Amino acid sequence: MGENGFSGSVFITGANRGMGLGYVVHYLKQGLSVIATAKKPGEAEELLRLEKEYPNQLSVLGLDVSCETSILNLEDRLQDIRATFFLAINNAGISLEEEFGEWTSAIFETHFRVNTIGPALVSQTLVPFLEKGAKLIQVSSGLGSLGQSSNLSNGLSAYAASKCALHSITVRLAEKLRTKDIMVFAINPGWVKTKMGGDNAPSTIEGAVGDITETIERLTFEQTGSFLSEKGELIPW
Repeated sequence: MGENGFSGSVFITGANRGMGLGYVVHYLKQGLSVIATAKKPGEAEELLRLEKEYPNQLSVLGLDVSCETSILNLEDRLQDIRATFFLAINNAGISLEEEFGEWTSAIFETHFRVNTIGPALVSQTLVPFLEKGAKLIQVSSGLGSLGQSSNLSNGLSAYAASKCALHSITVRLAEKLRTKDIMVFAINPGWVKTKMGGDNAPSTIEGAVGDITETIERLTFEQTGSFLSEKGELIPW
């Protein structure tokens, strides 16, 4: 057990709103310790309120997943509190629309920095803190599936490409971490009513979080390196 009671914790990025905040609430209500990160923790009002409500369970840390220096600083913070995790959820991500004919390198670079490189480097940083049998979750999207090939005409090409690349990272991480008894999965949360998903989405945050956390609990080592739906169904790469 770490000094602040964060041994055997859940680690969640992008936890200041939406699905990330939903995961935090879910695991706190289960009585588990959570380390939650946000790019600007001082402005994450609901997360800070929860930290006061659950002072012995929740710790809020600053993390900008698009910044390598910030990720390196995370490693120091986790060492300071002697954290260990049985579950880590790389939830932080962005989704910006840009129609073909107006594509820019800036939009593609931003998506890859946040949605692909960020989770890759955060995962690398977390490995020394993951327990044997731990599960590392990469939050992805059905738009990142080449086999499913849906919604190809929308303006989310940079987003889709970044998630497709995340799938490659997921498969490679799963193989690299086998000998450490760490499982790695990509999970599509589905279309959810969030700032990213919009008001027309059919799923609520609470409902999607419930489905995903149940799926995570059921996952086994035989499935490591898989891309799954929120209900645990296999999705083609």
